[in-house]
Amino acid sequence: MLVTTKYDVGHTFWVPRVYKRYTKEELTWEGETWYKEIETYEPLVKLKKIVFIEIKVGRQVGIVYGVKTYDEGENTLSQYYPEANITNYTEEEAMAIAEEYAENNEEYFGN
Repeated sequence: MLVTTKYDVGHTFWVPRVYKRYTKEELTWEGETWYKEIETYEPLVKLKKIVFIEIKVGRQVGIVYGVKTYDEGENTLSQYYPEANITNYTEEEAMAIAEEYAENNEEYFGN
């Protein structure tokens, strides 16, 4: 049986991410120090790489991709992405999505 996959091992794609970060601001007035935590949302993109493909054949064919962040080492765990969850964004498209979520003060971990 020949199973055709949409993506091959080694294929890379960009994913948008938005992380909630806290910074501490300090204010000293008349000998007293006050602290305030400021919540910010940091938009960024990550390059992902397909490192293996898992195919299950039964009544239906199921294809799942093992994916790692491109610049992480070999000793990191793979994430599993069903074929339908991989979107081929360019770096600019992924960053635009991340920035939109950050402007709305939302965390985002899209595909």
